[in-house]
Amino acid sequence: MAGSEPKKLRRDAAENADRLIAAAVRSGLAEGRFVPLEKIAADAGVGIGTLYRRYPNREALLEAMAVRAYRLILAEAEDALASGETGRDAIARFLRQSFEHHDQLVLPLHGGPMTEGTESAELRGRMQQTMAAIVARGHADGSVRREVDAGTVVRFGAMLAQPMPNVSDWPRAAEEQRAIFLRGISPDTGE
Repeated sequence: MAGSEPKKLRRDAAENADRLIAAAVRSGLAEGRFVPLEKIAADAGVGIGTLYRRYPNREALLEAMAVRAYRLILAEAEDALASGETGRDAIARFLRQSFEHHDQLVLPLHGGPMTEGTESAELRGRMQQTMAAIVARGHADGSVRREVDAGTVVRFGAMLAQPMPNVSDWPRAAEEQRAIFLRGISPDTGE
């Protein structure tokens, strides 16, 4: 629940939880959201009982994956807000840095549950506020078109996070798409 302090795990339990989430991310990328939990446990090198002790059902595992992803992406958004000279600079930094985590963002960008009253919901709200602040800075300093909103940026970042299977060098292609997007969100310069 939002606002409640999570219980500190023993080191071995924390390592198992990390391995389970990593295995769930890999499996989710390879096989989709409904990969069998037994496969995730086996890929993590733990028994199914260990998975169920930590995550009693698929929804609990999906929530943990969403929390991990939101923490990663929120840290990048907060860094971009603090470091970007202009709103457009902050957006560029966010898109570049968040792309580095694209394989970790299976959730929430690609079908995670949008539950309320959870840690992921609280992180999602913080993410929306941070992105809105970045875009508002761009509107105020004139570096971002008025019709661009936080959702525009997040949706574009989500698209970049999904490599196209028929593109052999996705990082290069993603960089090209980022450059085009950034030119597109900048106000016309009269050229």
